[in-house]
Amino acid sequence: MPRLSESQPSAYSHTQCGFTLIELMIIVALVGIIAAIAIPNFSQFINKNRTQSLNNEMLALVQYARTTAVEQKTFMRVCKESGRWTVKKTCADSAETLRRLDVPSGSTVNPVGADVAEVLFRYNGTSKDTTLITCQGTDHANGYTIEVKASGSVRSWPRGMTNSTTSMTACQ
Repeated sequence: MPRLSESQPSAYSHTQCGFTLIELMIIVALVGIIAAIAIPNFSQFINKNRTQSLNNEMLALVQYARTTAVEQKTFMRVCKESGRWTVKKTCADSAETLRRLDVPSGSTVNPVGADVAEVLFRYNGTSKDTTLITCQGTDHANGYTIEVKASGSVRSWPRGMTNSTTSMTACQ
């Protein structure tokens, strides 16, 4: 037979539901602290991903130009224009644009060398040695290097590197 005290709840033994105001304020403060730490890192993460995405798109554009030159057995150029890069047979304004890559504001894709305004691929896929630098602003530590060899091979080096051993020093 159960005791009376076990079968009937007392006035002091009720279960609590929900949060107290103090517990809620502590949670809000913790969320604020975590957000203050995470938001700057998230912004940097976004910028790095934008640069990497632009580099991948530029790499694809250069590889497309090489493939098209071989398939069509003709010369194909990747031309630097105002705020964009295009794939054309000639870099004349009137030439038909086969593909275009618009460079977002704040980002750059610059060829190394003052006189370089195009990457030329011959009908057999060969080119001349050319280097392109992809950056977000002047942040060379997070920039990328695209290297086109005379053989026509196209390669992108890891973030912040100009080759396998040398770190990038500028976005130009």
